[in-house]
Amino acid sequence: MEHHLMWSWPIYWYLFLAGTGAGAIAVSSFIYLRGPGGNFAERYVVIAKYGALIGPLPVIIGTGLLIFELGRPFRALNIMTSNFWYQTFNPSPMNYGGWLLLLVGAVSILYALSFMSWAQIAAGRRGEWLDRWSTALRKPLAGACVPLALATAVYTAMLLGAMPSRPLWNTPVLWLLFTVSALSTGIAAIMLVNRIAHRSDADQTRERQFHNTGYWLTLSDLILIMIELVVIALFFMFAYVTVQDASHAIQILLPGGALAALFWTWVILIGLLLPLLLEVFLVIRSQYRGGHFRVPYLLEVALPLAVLVGGFMLRYVIVVGGQLTGPVGL
Repeated sequence: MEHHLMWSWPIYWYLFLAGTGAGAIAVSSFIYLRGPGGNFAERYVVIAKYGALIGPLPVIIGTGLLIFELGRPFRALNIMTSNFWYQTFNPSPMNYGGWLLLLVGAVSILYALSFMSWAQIAAGRRGEWLDRWSTALRKPLAGACVPLALATAVYTAMLLGAMPSRPLWNTPVLWLLFTVSALSTGIAAIMLVNRIAHRSDADQTRERQFHNTGYWLTLSDLILIMIELVVIALFFMFAYVTVQDASHAIQILLPGGALAALFWTWVILIGLLLPLLLEVFLVIRSQYRGGHFRVPYLLEVALPLAVLVGGFMLRYVIVVGGQLTGPVGL
């Protein structure tokens, strides 16, 4: 099968990293714009900070991998050519996507910098001035990050869907699947960092804040996983009710297909069903305990890791499957 593959591991990692980074940025912006009050406001700001700091790096790394995989990567630096303006405004998905990735990277970096404690970095009036401006610009930057991050998550699927000769990719359900998966893996990345960065505190209020935010992150991920399972079902249904090429291509993911074992084991079982069942159990148990939400440390690490592994394998299976299957008549 390997000789059929034109796209290799940089594309798999680009789709995963860009999607996860965009998901973390979008979730962080949602949380910050929500502006929760009460006793838990401090912890929600911390969660938003984690998402803001996580997001830009995967997007930048994934974009770099995409550029190098497409060949002649240093051509992007040659902006003084005679056809630069034609290339800049050339109406192609790849061109628009490149500018979108550049824009979301720049805005998300500014958004992440707005969470820095500049008074501790730069002494004197300069640090105080930077802190004031960072706080003032944080909300507008969060508002700009929401549509940009969601557009980036959608673009990771549009990059594939723009190829009509690959029926497994040429479906409107794919962009919804990749977007929901990006939000889920983004939350998983925030959950993982939140757990690793947190240290038990003797202050009961801070402990309660930590577990309360953990509850809402777990519940949000639970809802997204349920939606993702529904979207996967729609993905299969759409393939069967459209052209014959799509129904033929989807066979590669069904029992007996070349990628069936990877898809049903790593994506469905490990990446979706196992986290779903555990999160349902944890949420229901917290309700019976009067809202007391506590999870063993190892489980709090293993759950988001399973979601992240499943998110990567989803993109791997889709990209490889699309390359191994083409129109029946070809």
